[in-house]
Amino acid sequence: MIFKYEFAMNKICKYLIPSIILLFAGCGERFLDLKRNANQVVPQTVGDYLSVLGNVNLRYTPLDLAFLGADEYYVKDQATLVTGSRFTPFHKNAYVWADDIYEGAEVGDWNDAYQNVMYANLALDVEKLVPSERERVDWIKTRVAARFYRAWNYYHLAQIFCKPYIESTAQSELGLPLRSDYDVTLQFGRSSLQEVYGFILKDLTDALEIAPNDEVLDIYLPGKIATMALLSRVYLTMGAYDKAAVYANQVLSAHSTLVDYNELTGSVTDMYGSYFDRYGKNNQAIIFYNTSPVGGILGGTIFDASESFLNTLSTSDLRKKFFFHSNQDGRTIYIGSYAGEGINEPFTGLSVEEVLLIRAECAVRNGDDDRALKDLNELRKNRYQQISYEPVENVSGLDLLDLVLEERMKELYMRGARWTDLRRLNVEGFNLSVRHTLNGEEFVLSPNSEKWVWPLPDSEVRYNSLQQNSR
Repeated sequence: MIFKYEFAMNKICKYLIPSIILLFAGCGERFLDLKRNANQVVPQTVGDYLSVLGNVNLRYTPLDLAFLGADEYYVKDQATLVTGSRFTPFHKNAYVWADDIYEGAEVGDWNDAYQNVMYANLALDVEKLVPSERERVDWIKTRVAARFYRAWNYYHLAQIFCKPYIESTAQSELGLPLRSDYDVTLQFGRSSLQEVYGFILKDLTDALEIAPNDEVLDIYLPGKIATMALLSRVYLTMGAYDKAAVYANQVLSAHSTLVDYNELTGSVTDMYGSYFDRYGKNNQAIIFYNTSPVGGILGGTIFDASESFLNTLSTSDLRKKFFFHSNQDGRTIYIGSYAGEGINEPFTGLSVEEVLLIRAECAVRNGDDDRALKDLNELRKNRYQQISYEPVENVSGLDLLDLVLEERMKELYMRGARWTDLRRLNVEGFNLSVRHTLNGEEFVLSPNSEKWVWPLPDSEVRYNSLQQNSR
């Protein structure tokens, strides 16, 4: 499969660089103050608008804060913390959930996500065109993918800068500025959290209505299957388990291939060459390819995998064998990203295993333990050594839910999902804390802390008069 983001950039260079520079070169304090010059926005054909979605930035999801706040890693000492964060001062503050995270610096998790929203909004102008018969397929693809990308970025912004979704309070909680136009001169205040999720769901359900039923999966351009997978994730986050299960079922009916880790060789080169190719191009488990270009203390040579997490991996768990290695200074390094060998970016896209675990969790919550056990064992038999594997049996109710959630924690390690999971489970009373230790001092993020919501960028509060999150 050809990596479309790379060749699509050729069209972007030809048609769109002038407008993109004008629209987005000032990301940061001036991001929403730039003026759009309509004469410089030059997409004219359906192909031009489709090329907007080939922009390389859209394959990245900015999730530093989601990774930094979670319990999947630790940093040994202050010296490592400072060294690893010399270019991103907010990393060292986020590691201990400080009151002042950014120290006035720009915040990529906000700026880059809104830049991606702008690309999606620009691409949606394709709907002003009347396509020829030859253009109609690309016209539909552009309309679907643009809505997906806009929903995708708003979803992740909500996980970082908004409170967890609770149906009874969502209407009164602060949301995000919801931008449906690429005119950056327009000013928006914060919506309600209910409006944010309503906006996301409308984009995705509208995309489903547009998408053709005979889709051929393209992991680089999100279509019907990716949209259903994201709907399943969003509804899980909202606690709407019936709806999450419906979309998980639809996804798995269309695409359900897992990678059997028993077929991995153990050689990193062979493993990535055979199964986890660069950009995931031959990985049959991927539904939507996306990564997060984390750096600083999250870099592979800086952080250690959490000891408490590693202790959950048994000796027969092939994820422990293949994906965690000790380097020369004793750090336990994770190399299991679906991005492929040599790409130091966690995979943060959508995959069959995530959807399978969503269906399993929804099943046990809805009282269908048999369905949950079947899905749980389907995943586990592809993750544990066959010679010693035994299926899970005779487990039900809360005990089964604990097993599903533990398997989810292991399977989605360093995929950007853990922060959201901790937040949503605490809403249900799981009372999960995160502990980071530095130079012998322990810092704790308690279950009811306001610091489960990251502050808005300082520049947004100053220049756009957005109400800041409590801290």
